Amino acid sequence: MTATIHNRRRNHSSIAIMSATPPAPAPPAHGGLNGHAPPPSPTAESFSKFFESWIAEQSRDLAALRAAASAADPATPEADLRRLVDRVLGHYEHYYRAKAAAADDDVLRMFSPSWTSTTENLFLWCGGWRPTAALHLLYAKSGMQLEHQLPGFLNGGSLDPDLADLSAAQLQDADQLQRRTIKREREIEDAAATAQEALATARMVELAGGGEMNGEAMEREMETKADGMRRVLDMADALRLETMRGVVALLRPAQAVHFLLAAAELHLAVHEFGRRKDGHAGAGAAPSPPQQP
Repeated sequence: MTATIHNRRRNHSSIAIMSATPPAPAPPAHGGLNGHAPPPSPTAESFSKFFESWIAEQSRDLAALRAAASAADPATPEADLRRLVDRVLGHYEHYYRAKAAAADDDVLRMFSPSWTSTTENLFLWCGGWRPTAALHLLYAKSGMQLEHQLPGFLNGGSLDPDLADLSAAQLQDADQLQRRTIKREREIEDAAATAQEALATARMVELAGGGEMNGEAMEREMETKADGMRRVLDMADALRLETMRGVVALLRPAQAVHFLLAAAELHLAVHEFGRRKDGHAGAGAAPSPPQQP
């Protein structure tokens, strides 16, 4: 029975293989979805406000992606879906450009962000989400959609043009992308280890010893160390965006809509959950005792 299901799915997916589209061209660096202009690039001081405006923009993207996914009309022109996908990817691209500008101003804030919740910060990898998580999200959403449609498919129906209908070629491309991404993650982790271990150099030991610290010399040395971590952040953010684009490139436009929808839903849900959890923790904190005169 398992072989029968696999063969039926492979035959059905042959159409998807023949109609696979090439990677989408890079979106323009300006403009936004539904006529909304992207927020201006911030400094580290203003990145918190930028992040809130970007969350609002992602919420608008979420609504547009949901509308496109729920329409589920095979007659919808692929060009329309591709434009939507390109706009959403353009918003991710703008976010990472703004983040890089803020990191150039002050990288310390990027590794201890105040604009995200403690829940989100718990799962940070090199200043953001782990790139291979995009592949795990693809597999998880694909499996859920296939499981939902499997009874109808076994009764002779067809699969919807969403992530349930990933072809064998697409799955192979996803596996290769995952392998490349894992390799790049390890290279970045090695770079991060080198930058972190640089804190314990002979020069730092010299500056820290003797009971009196040379503030100016320490400042210069720590700026050098921070530059190493900024390069790690640059590499990690570049891989995050590259992986997101890589997943979208191996999908048909309708499938890419479902993937980007799942990514936005997950990010916004975790962000909102973390905010509420932090809010409840703050509300439940014991008040400070009054100061004695």
